Amino acid sequence: MDAFPREYVEHNLPLLLLSGLGEREDLRPPSKFLRHESGARIETRSPICGGEKASQVLEQFFKHDGSDSLWNANALPAPPGPLKYRIKAIGRSYALPPRKAAPLPQSPGIEGLPAPQTMPRSNELHSPLSPLVPGSPCFPDGVFTPLWLAKHEHQVPACLLAFFDISVDDSTAQNEQIQIDINAIRTALSSSGFKIRFSVVLMSDKSIIEAPQLEDRLSAIRRATTLDPKTGLFFMPPMSSSAEIDTFVRGVLVTVQPLCIEYYRDLTKHARRKKVRGGPPASAMSPIGRSSQTLSTPGWNVRYEIKQGVFAEFRQEMDVAERHYSAAIEELFNIEGIFETTPIWSPRWDEARLLCDSLAIRVLRCQLFNGETTGAAVSFFNYQARMKDLLDRRGKGSQTYSWSAWESRMALVMSQLIQRAGVPAFRPAYNEKQETDVLDLSRLQIFAPPEKPVERLLPFRFLHHPGYWQKLAINRLLTRRERAKEIPEEDRTPPGQSPASSVAKRPKNYDWYLVPEPHEEFPLPGRKGYEYLPEMMRITKDAAKEFELRSQTRMTERLRYDMAVQLFDAKQYQDAMKILTPLWEESTWRRDEWRNLFSELLLMTSSCAEEVGDSDILLSTRWELLSSDVSVSSEYADFAKALDDADSLNKKIEVKFQDQQKSCPVKFAFAFESKDGHVGEPVQSQLIMTSCAMEKFAPLCLSTLEILLNPSKIVKISHAASTHLSKEPEIFIDLSNAREDEEGLLLVKADLTLFPQQTRIFNFNLNFKEAQTWRLEHIAVIVEVEKFKLEHILTEKSIRQADTIVEQRGNILERRFLPHADTTGLIVLQKPPKLQLVVHHLQKTHYTDEYVKFEVEFANGETEAIDLTANISAAGETEDSLPVPVRWASSEGSPELTLSDLSTSKSQSAAATLVAPAEPGTYLLHVDVNYTLASDPTTAVMKTLTVPVTFTIPFEAKFNLGPRLQPGEWPSFYSINASSSEQPSGIKQRWRLESEVLSLATESLHVKKLDLTMDSKPTDAICELIDSVSGEKSLSSQGTATMDFEFVVQRMSLDDRRPTALELSLEITWSRDTESKPVVTIIPIPRLTLPSSEPRVLCTVVEDDASSSDVVVQYSIENPSTHFLTFALTMDASEDFAFSGPKHRTLSLVPLSRRCVEYRFMVHDLNSQASPTANTQRGVIHPLLQVLDSYYQRHLKVHPGGPGVTMDKESRLGISVKI
Repeated sequence: MDAFPREYVEHNLPLLLLSGLGEREDLRPPSKFLRHESGARIETRSPICGGEKASQVLEQFFKHDGSDSLWNANALPAPPGPLKYRIKAIGRSYALPPRKAAPLPQSPGIEGLPAPQTMPRSNELHSPLSPLVPGSPCFPDGVFTPLWLAKHEHQVPACLLAFFDISVDDSTAQNEQIQIDINAIRTALSSSGFKIRFSVVLMSDKSIIEAPQLEDRLSAIRRATTLDPKTGLFFMPPMSSSAEIDTFVRGVLVTVQPLCIEYYRDLTKHARRKKVRGGPPASAMSPIGRSSQTLSTPGWNVRYEIKQGVFAEFRQEMDVAERHYSAAIEELFNIEGIFETTPIWSPRWDEARLLCDSLAIRVLRCQLFNGETTGAAVSFFNYQARMKDLLDRRGKGSQTYSWSAWESRMALVMSQLIQRAGVPAFRPAYNEKQETDVLDLSRLQIFAPPEKPVERLLPFRFLHHPGYWQKLAINRLLTRRERAKEIPEEDRTPPGQSPASSVAKRPKNYDWYLVPEPHEEFPLPGRKGYEYLPEMMRITKDAAKEFELRSQTRMTERLRYDMAVQLFDAKQYQDAMKILTPLWEESTWRRDEWRNLFSELLLMTSSCAEEVGDSDILLSTRWELLSSDVSVSSEYADFAKALDDADSLNKKIEVKFQDQQKSCPVKFAFAFESKDGHVGEPVQSQLIMTSCAMEKFAPLCLSTLEILLNPSKIVKISHAASTHLSKEPEIFIDLSNAREDEEGLLLVKADLTLFPQQTRIFNFNLNFKEAQTWRLEHIAVIVEVEKFKLEHILTEKSIRQADTIVEQRGNILERRFLPHADTTGLIVLQKPPKLQLVVHHLQKTHYTDEYVKFEVEFANGETEAIDLTANISAAGETEDSLPVPVRWASSEGSPELTLSDLSTSKSQSAAATLVAPAEPGTYLLHVDVNYTLASDPTTAVMKTLTVPVTFTIPFEAKFNLGPRLQPGEWPSFYSINASSSEQPSGIKQRWRLESEVLSLATESLHVKKLDLTMDSKPTDAICELIDSVSGEKSLSSQGTATMDFEFVVQRMSLDDRRPTALELSLEITWSRDTESKPVVTIIPIPRLTLPSSEPRVLCTVVEDDASSSDVVVQYSIENPSTHFLTFALTMDASEDFAFSGPKHRTLSLVPLSRRCVEYRFMVHDLNSQASPTANTQRGVIHPLLQVLDSYYQRHLKVHPGGPGVTMDKESRLGISVKI
């Protein structure tokens, strides 16, 4: 936007003058000022406010200066938001421009009266910038001047803020001087004719609370100056922090903001009234009486529309401003407007164009300010088409260098407007997930989405980022240069050296609107004209940066390449080389195989390198040019002579690059014949080498080809020239007779001369001594001559996997397809082992905890004796399973076994033991054997045998816990225990644990004994296990064995009422047969929780007479608690027996006591219940004694307390009796 007057294109902000805080230089002064000879002058005598406080206040005010803010609604909010201002700090004097021009001098006539012909037609005075005033830049028919904008933007403020110091210690003279100065300022402002708002800020070193007399002085100043106490007078007490000062400044600005808005509204009303009147009266149209060139009515309408738009922009009403600017443009293009009525040779034509362009820029700025991105793009192209049509009709046409310059300039202006507007789609945002100073460039967009839904909008109607417009400006700048070159030689001669007739025709033939004249635009050789190249470089740099920010890499490269072309054409080879070198090294055209563009880049880079003497780049580009499609001269044909013209070389040039860093003119394909092989066996391999050079190039002679197979095998093919060079398309070279050296290196020689588009196929065999996966890692192409050495390394990703193997049959080459896809990889296996491994004496099923003995047989199937080392191990199928101990019996418990000199066709067995795990599951037994042949002790052969072994649980147990009667006296609650505190004093309680063992084995197992063990002793009680005798028993599959265990528990303290927890286990000693080694299987019993304070009822049988069938039964009721308990006993009658004893009874128990109730039962005839096989016939009766806790109303269950009493499945108590 530098081509336009700054006042025409910059954003308008309300001007705020700060008087009394010192002066500060205006960083953006207007290009021209309106003269101040007759303007009002503001002068005061009060000293300027000094000190740190005044500096801080001034700094806080300038923080609200919006001169450098972005041109959008967020940075420059409109009311009711806080406005931004253009702030200007002045001293104690300031001159305002004149509002009215001075009256014209009048010459006296007869009798001292003015002559009639010189009498003014109107006594009304006009602005010095009005077209009605002689001496105005617009007089007599000009439309507008930038001076009017400079006046309102930089000279006439909307508000004047005057600052004065007021001190408590000063005399009343200070008050009087402040009053005089305030009144002087008000008088000067009133006499100026401008309705400038005025406010005063009094800064004191004390507050009113500290100095109450200040309030009287402030009241006196208000009365003497008649200032509005709300908006015209501010008092600033001392403030200790910058935050307080900032709050005060914000308050002042919020207060004066309505005054500034009102000021510009008054100016808008004035302009609107003048427009409604239709311009000045007819008597004022010709101030000098006989002037025929006066401004037309459309011209006056343009002026008033511009004024209203500018005043709306001062108020930040950008939508209103846009309407007025658009109306002004319509007036200019009107059929009766300036463009249609002004001669094109008149300076007023170019002034109107400049004004119209400025208005168009303001329209675009307003639309971008309001977020109308698509509207701005549409307005730009519509205005461009409209101006082009105007020039084609009335101007010099659109085929001139001036029009191209205009298009370039406007495109550049559009990019600058987008940047100043800060369109959100084109600005990088701060990444919220990272630090606040990290920019997130991924949100940058290529074009802004439309502000409202629009159907079928053309792509160029969207607003693109600034780089797009800068690229457009570059293209138009190139067109401008091309059109400037078409200027005839006679018009390129300076006017002083050309015929007058030729010079006179130039204004009719050329349009130099904002451009130099033809002899300055493109002068004759030897003269300095317009410099296109620096401007092009500057714009290209900015455009490339914008495209690069949005990851438009190809466009960035294209811009830089085009710039390098211009520099190359200008013979600025060093500057061109600075651009071409990084572009060539990192070009995406190479990676994406854009051959046409990349070939042109290669040729230019090579030519530049030759001009600047860069041999490394020259050699590299010549290497890449071999595979390009570009037309080259004969000097490029032979690559071996690439540096023959570089006579200044002091040393041999060596370059080295890899893969896609540079394009290789030779393409390779590689294949192994099979996907796997064995150690020591030859594997057929083929390397196919194809030239990509065009026919125009000479044969390429390679010095060496190095093939590296990962990890450590190298094949090196060196060049050996043949006597006859064949130009056949395909040449088969058989190297299968070549042998590797001791280190595994294959060195062969062959003819490596490649004609353009020729293919050479190398066939060779490889032997591998290590069993592993081998892959092609890279192929190194080396070209070495006297002056240089070039090495290009191609890794696997740049080498094609051949899908065929070429075989030569006579003179015919046949291709055989390979059955595997990965032809550059080879799996080398060990030699197939002929050692046989067999495991003996393993059962189908093994059980946990047992010892497993087995044998491994080693049978030598090799043709010679072997030495072997066998390792044995066992582990579960899952990763989290624990290893299982397994050892060789003959190796002192070691898992490793060594056998030496095992003859061919012989076998040998070795015993091993395995300790079964405690958990069931399937485990894998691994036998790993490494053996060597007697003839080749360095090559190990591996043999592995894996046998699954299943372990299951041999037994499963069920447990039932019940109480038993413990004989003996109970401790008395009322007697003192004289025993030692270390002896247990609690109540002894007997318990019975019934266990039922179920065999899960598939065969009969011999159970030797069942034992109850204690896993851990309780800390709060003593547990005594009562020995029980269990005999040996053979337990069949799914068979059961029952065993009862009893134990006595006594609490350590009689007062301890907590339950006792026991952790017990059942040990089962068993074996597969009576002769095998016994195995102990431990079955953990669920944790037993024994209550110690709950009452219980136990039933026992007392047989006093063996010959009698009567039975005496005792019911023992225990109260181990510390409460007095009362129970109600009820014996139910039955048809099976008669009983002697209380049918109903109440029994009371003191704490820690036990009482017995006895019944005698006479059994009726129970022959039907007798066991027919028993020697003594016995039956079972089921007496039912109900025991009710009278207090808790809870029935107590009667438990068997000894032998002869049972509990059936229905929880009925059964008593065995004689029949």
